[in-house]
Amino acid sequence: MSTMSLRTRMIVVTVGATLVACGALIAVGYEINRREVEEAVRGRAGAIARRIDLVVGEGSAFQTQESVDRMVASESFLAAVVFSPGREIIAVSPSTADLGPPLTEWTDGPSGLREVRIGGEDAIAVAIELDAGGRAWLAFDRSPYRDAERRMRLAWAVAGSTAVLIAVVAAFIVSTVSRRRIGAVRATIERLGRGELGARCEVRGPIEVVEIARAVNEMAERLSGLFRELGNERSALEQQVSGRTRELEQANRLLMDIANRDALTGLANRRRLEMELERNISFSKRTGQPLAVIMMDLDKFKICNDTAGHLVGDNILRAVASTLRSRVRVTDLVVRWGGDEFCILVPATQPQGAIAAAESLVDAVKEATAAIPLPEPLEAPTASAGVACFPEDGEDPHTLILNADAALYQVKATGRGRVLRYSPGYSKD
Repeated sequence: MSTMSLRTRMIVVTVGATLVACGALIAVGYEINRREVEEAVRGRAGAIARRIDLVVGEGSAFQTQESVDRMVASESFLAAVVFSPGREIIAVSPSTADLGPPLTEWTDGPSGLREVRIGGEDAIAVAIELDAGGRAWLAFDRSPYRDAERRMRLAWAVAGSTAVLIAVVAAFIVSTVSRRRIGAVRATIERLGRGELGARCEVRGPIEVVEIARAVNEMAERLSGLFRELGNERSALEQQVSGRTRELEQANRLLMDIANRDALTGLANRRRLEMELERNISFSKRTGQPLAVIMMDLDKFKICNDTAGHLVGDNILRAVASTLRSRVRVTDLVVRWGGDEFCILVPATQPQGAIAAAESLVDAVKEATAAIPLPEPLEAPTASAGVACFPEDGEDPHTLILNADAALYQVKATGRGRVLRYSPGYSKD
């Protein structure tokens, strides 16, 4: 049964229920027909019995026999047996009939119909109480009643068959409609499963399908609401994450800037220079553009710092840093290398241009330090610079910085306050 389709189940259940109902109706009809036959037989027997009462009332068995014979002949019933109040048979008609039990037996109380055979024919016999106190058995031909029963059974059979056929057709139609409605509900559920949250069921059809469709629509509304809430929460979360990401990026930039910047002067530090120099050398190797590195050191800064104090020394360093930053190009990078040493990365510059830029920066530093008041007899520090150019003086960051530093030491060794380009024959060691 579990593998049957809805249509098959409805047809089986409907036909089964119809058959049971038809069977019950036929049984009831048979009972009604039986009672109608019994009432008809009893009614006819009662009418005859009233005439027998008149005969019995005269008290003559002979007259009773003669009268009963005439009634049997005139009323066209098969036989009659009349008992006196003393339970003696006073008339049997026809006298030639072979009548046996129960027609020859006295019956107490009302008696139902009895089927008997008289002269080879089927008959219906009924016991009737006579008004004079006697009783009588009257037997009637069974054929007319049998024909009526057959017609009744045929009518009930036709009615039952028609009812079953109508039930099958009705079940088929109803099941087809229900199946289509259920199919529509199923299609809606599948659409919802695919994410089509606007799908809704058409609310019509059998009450059960209507209830299911309403339940599916309510579920779809709840799903739509939940997805809207999820969408709002997702949007809020994305905004929050975006905000946190921007804050994190800003914090990272700030941390990167802190990590790559000198705290005293605000210039980039050695770490920043190493990254930028690596990137610029890679670019120069691809494009063939030159670049240069300038290493600069303050002359006699240690004397000023030790004599006038670290605050004065810090002011000198800040003034030098500000001057260098204001005199270089936007594409150049000024770095505090450490102590009183500075490094300037000069991309896209030929060697002569780099030397000229270094000389300009040395002069600018001299002017900036001269403006700082110092106690007597201290002199304002000056600056010396060494220049190394890519690719002639080195093709990697380490070599360029090393050779620029070597050129600076050559300046320190041969006279301060000027600029020299790296010479391969010189080593600071």
